[in-house]
Amino acid sequence: MKLSFSTLACPTWSLPQIVGAAAAYGIHGVDLRGLGAEIDITRLALFNSEINSTLELLRRHAVRLPCLHTSVSLVTPAPERWEMMLAECQRYARLAGQCGSLYLRVFGGAVPRGMKRREAVSLARRHLRQLVKVCAPHRCVVLVETHDEWSTSAQMMELLNGFALEEAGALWDVEHPFRRGEAARDTAAGLGRYARHIHFKDAVQRGASSIPRLLGEGDLPLREFVSAIRESGYDGWICLESEKRWHPQEAPEPEESLPQFVRWMKENW
Repeated sequence: MKLSFSTLACPTWSLPQIVGAAAAYGIHGVDLRGLGAEIDITRLALFNSEINSTLELLRRHAVRLPCLHTSVSLVTPAPERWEMMLAECQRYARLAGQCGSLYLRVFGGAVPRGMKRREAVSLARRHLRQLVKVCAPHRCVVLVETHDEWSTSAQMMELLNGFALEEAGALWDVEHPFRRGEAARDTAAGLGRYARHIHFKDAVQRGASSIPRLLGEGDLPLREFVSAIRESGYDGWICLESEKRWHPQEAPEPEESLPQFVRWMKENW
């Protein structure tokens, strides 16, 4: 079992705090999704002029960066906007190559009003093919998250069918397919070997919002998720995604959520 956590859980921590906490809690991976006030880490000196010091910090604490998280959305019809997305992917792919990161997360994106589903699928697949070509030289794989209009395994496979496993895959966020009515075993079976990285969490639903909770204190069927993941033969990273960045007042503090994640996984895996 390889554990990591998203920096969404600790939005006010510095990189040394994040890496030090990971080592102290026995977590060997960190999913970078923002650092401090900056959501795009490729714009930070830590991952540009200071990259050697950053890599040494990670090595010293035996912490890896299995998945870097972009804001890229495949369904982006405006050409000038898509060029910005491509540039972001190129920055992240270069960084992934430097850091030895296996994966780059992207979103499928919302289907705009007036666009038919088949048109959105065609556009998303065309854009995904471009991202695959960007990432290939840096030896990282594009992962589309089970999110928004691509939450269920059937919706995800509309995008991924025909792509080789070394080109593209799915980041299985356990919450979103469940909220769309898909059982965990069905998600696991539907994604199959395309499930390459997993976001694990607990939350309570309040209207359209999902409020983070400590594992076991929300309304998600965590043990069903664990059973489905194990039965599928998945052997990749399990990443805690406790979204304190988006819910600063309601989400648990990282000093509580991170060690509790380790304890819960050891007791229930």
